[in-house]
Amino acid sequence: MNSSDNIKDHLSGPLFMLLSCLLFSIMGELIRYLSLMDIHPFMMAFIRTFLAIMFLIPTFYKVGISGLKTEQLKLHLFRGIVSATAVIASFYAVTVIPLASATSYSFAAPVIATVLAVVFLKERIHLPRILALIMGFIGMLILLRPGTVPFSSGVGAALLSSVAVAFAIICIRILSQTDKPNVVAIYSLLFTLPISFCFALLHWSWPPAELWGALILVGLCAATAQFSISKAFSQSETTAIMPIDFTRLLFAATVGYIFFDETPDIYTFIGASVILSSAVYAAHREAKRRKAGI
Repeated sequence: MNSSDNIKDHLSGPLFMLLSCLLFSIMGELIRYLSLMDIHPFMMAFIRTFLAIMFLIPTFYKVGISGLKTEQLKLHLFRGIVSATAVIASFYAVTVIPLASATSYSFAAPVIATVLAVVFLKERIHLPRILALIMGFIGMLILLRPGTVPFSSGVGAALLSSVAVAFAIICIRILSQTDKPNVVAIYSLLFTLPISFCFALLHWSWPPAELWGALILVGLCAATAQFSISKAFSQSETTAIMPIDFTRLLFAATVGYIFFDETPDIYTFIGASVILSSAVYAAHREAKRRKAGI
């Protein structure tokens, strides 16, 4: 393998991660726009899930019915419930609070997942993890500023989404030991679809024809972003990928400023930076610990 091939291998992971960050930001902008067109976020969550399944239909043909067999159906169901919660809550949050703020709260998911791993997976907690948790908690206090900034439904939805994503991370870690990634993704969408449909029924309003282009883009962005993340983590180490996740906040802040005249305050960037730094630090120390065989 020549040097140019080595460079491509080292760059492909970060580039896929950067692409996913950009796509998630575009999706957030589209959700915000569609909400202004009186499309309820619950309705958008259902359509997004349905379209994502449509985009993944080729995967069904590839693995066949036999390839979808699993011995952990109950865990897939639970993962579908928490995934549906994450999607519905995040879609609602994006429509009522600034896009950059909603994005910054999502950085708490890996920190929360660390706590859940200790509780449910009985993983040993080392000093680096404890320090990371403390850093993450401080970052959340900077974002929330209790007693100074009023707690809103949008903030609550963003935090709920982060907790749900953390549970989904734990589920994926367990399921990935026995099931292939495409099988895990398919079951998640299949279980998310009826749940999101029930919520959509509460605010059912069939979108007008002129908005379906934007809705299709939401589904395409979601499916492509998930694929890009999978490619990124399969080609690069977590410690090389996670810092790039911060670009989601930069993209979200730029999009919010250009299209919605939203200007996030400095505390949003400081809090998000502290939270993300804690997650990156924990991932770095975990990688070193595994290499040392501890």
